[in-house]
Amino acid sequence: MIKRILKEPITHFLVLGSLLFTAWNYLAPSQESENNEYVIVVDQAKFDHLKTLWKAQWKHEPSNEDIAAILERHIRKEVFYREALTMGLDQSDEIIRTRLAQKMEAVASDLSNLMQLPSEQQLKEFHQARPELFTIAQSFAFEQVILTPQEAQEPKLSEIRAQLIANPNTLNSFENRRSVPNNWPLMPENTLKNAFGGTFVEQLAKQPTEQWVGPIESGFGLHLVKIANNTPEHLAPFSDIRDYVLEQYKYYAVIDSQQKMFETLLKKYRVRLEADTIPTEIEQEFAAL
Repeated sequence: MIKRILKEPITHFLVLGSLLFTAWNYLAPSQESENNEYVIVVDQAKFDHLKTLWKAQWKHEPSNEDIAAILERHIRKEVFYREALTMGLDQSDEIIRTRLAQKMEAVASDLSNLMQLPSEQQLKEFHQARPELFTIAQSFAFEQVILTPQEAQEPKLSEIRAQLIANPNTLNSFENRRSVPNNWPLMPENTLKNAFGGTFVEQLAKQPTEQWVGPIESGFGLHLVKIANNTPEHLAPFSDIRDYVLEQYKYYAVIDSQQKMFETLLKKYRVRLEADTIPTEIEQEFAAL
């Protein structure tokens, strides 16, 4: 029986396979050590980095027990990370894709931070070239009183207007009706639109200053209004906002750096849009990439 089994071809195959497997295991260590996928290196720079992260969290030097835990946690994470890559678990994971894309954008941001600070002339040119960033919207400062329906009718309306003109302290008798302040310092139109509505602000823009006018309608009702200041939309002077211009310059330098890196990297790729529901004009736009 045994002699017959030894003569079978399948037996020869299994024996040969076992010999090859044994030889591979004998030779594999030297080859595997050269394969970086299976070598986890914790050099001085990595160890110092791990300790720095630990100290930033716990605010003191790690003990030997802590160091052992730090290394074990790092090695554990590295092993699972590499095995996850081997198994393709990073594929089609939106969170991982987003995080890696953010890290690449961070690389571009770091590169932009290496640039020299802009000169005053560069800042002034940036200020002039990007007026949408530094334009102050039309703004109003005014006093107002909210009227009851009876007060908004003549002759009561004219009586209240005359009292406000003759004695500014009359305004106090209308204090905080519907919890709306009577005095409004200089504020941009968007803020006032949020508070009173667009129709109210449109009517303000048509009124003279330093006169009690109205009634003007808002979401709160009808108002008598005296405009103290109507400042048209204008580009803020560079000297007034120089530090803000510098902040915006740095911010857009990061954005520009990211875009340039993206455009450079994109040249390595070919974009194919195969979804049937993508509008034709969008397909044509991306076909040029």
